[in-house]
Amino acid sequence: MTKHDVLTEEEMSTFSMNQRILRLIEYYRHKMNLDKSQMNILDWGCGRGRTVAWLRRHGYSAFGIDIDSEPVNNCKDLFRQRGYDPEAILSLLENGKETKFPDNYFHFSFSNGVFEHIQDLEAVAENLKRLTAPGGVGVHFFPAHKHFVEIHLRLPFVHWLPKNILCKVYIFLFVLFGKGPKWKELQAKSPLQKTNGYYDYIIHKTYYRSYRTIETIFEQNNFKVAFVPLHEYGLEKHPLLDKLVRFKSLRPFLNWCMNNFGQVGLIITREAN
Repeated sequence: MTKHDVLTEEEMSTFSMNQRILRLIEYYRHKMNLDKSQMNILDWGCGRGRTVAWLRRHGYSAFGIDIDSEPVNNCKDLFRQRGYDPEAILSLLENGKETKFPDNYFHFSFSNGVFEHIQDLEAVAENLKRLTAPGGVGVHFFPAHKHFVEIHLRLPFVHWLPKNILCKVYIFLFVLFGKGPKWKELQAKSPLQKTNGYYDYIIHKTYYRSYRTIETIFEQNNFKVAFVPLHEYGLEKHPLLDKLVRFKSLRPFLNWCMNNFGQVGLIITREAN
């Protein structure tokens, strides 16, 4: 399914909440001593609202924000059918600002695969600073800036290259050999047209930053910054990595590797007043 598809009950019947994020929601809910209905949760980059709908069905006070009106509009009918008011639950950014929800409202915010698409991350940090309650937490997962295969185009190292003709030629060579994401809207196009589509995406839809740069942005907005520990990534299921993680002396290096070449799990906490 894509953002162009209308969200249906049939699709929701097979949808599963990201278990890593759900575990963290529950961890912080118990830490804050809140009932599900008392915990205001914000899905930053909610798209078609599937996670918001799932959380509400399971008793949480969940809301969503997105920059694109098309996917948001594609979930409104399902929300109404479930008795939810989409106009109160879902918000669109206007000129980079969120204006619908009150200050200090959310106990928990999250995103999954969103931050690598955000051009103005400083504006996001400012919005989250306004929206997050004192003592509130945000957990945001996104691919590290040096992961080896760009997850959207499925091409190795393409996001390491400068955004210029070199990157375009590099994409074109892979397209000639039949490599790439094979998006259905480009399947009937010529190799050059596919290249232009993929290049346009990498130029205008991806903004990779080092985890240290991201850490600085949120610290400048008065968040305490930490990163999700290794055990949350299920490394114990890997026979070699499990053994390595057990060596405490190796953990700083493994965390560095994860935050540079794997996946970043950013934890931001607004200090309680």
